[in-house]
Amino acid sequence: MKNWTRWHTPQRRLMPTELRSWLTDTGSLTRRLQQSNTHGFSVQLLGNHWIRPLADECLDMGIPFTQMAMQREVRLLDGRDANVYARTVIPLATYQAMKQRFSGLGNKSLGELLFTETSVRRGPLEVACLKPGEWLYEMAVLEEDYRPEELWARRSHFYIGGKVLLVNEIFLPTLDWSN
Repeated sequence: MKNWTRWHTPQRRLMPTELRSWLTDTGSLTRRLQQSNTHGFSVQLLGNHWIRPLADECLDMGIPFTQMAMQREVRLLDGRDANVYARTVIPLATYQAMKQRFSGLGNKSLGELLFTETSVRRGPLEVACLKPGEWLYEMAVLEEDYRPEELWARRSHFYIGGKVLLVNEIFLPTLDWSN
């Protein structure tokens, strides 16, 4: 399985027209999904685990390759259909400094925390087209009964009190892109 994903700055000509506004929206994805879902928005927690982040994530966040990080995986649902698979990587120093904020999230949206805290700053968006065999693609479809030719994803860093975390959002084919 290929671990490296080729992330790049959003370029209009490289992204699917129907998904472009979702990939480049800098507002809260949670709020946008709440407004566009027809069967009710909810968050399904898939797990909170201590892992070693992917090599490109370690490089990107400036943490050692051997350092553990908290991984939070969720599916953002419209009724029973998952529209987004989200994977957040919280480095050890960030988790330790903000343990109370992260430990009680459960099925609550991390986006609600990130977009209601006035001290939170978001870094630039990056996008990627994921293909079968890439680690993030495989994680995104693990709970699904389909395997599309590609999945589009975005990621960005969030800074809370100077501490970084990385949010990956993979858009699944059940998302109604017209909203």
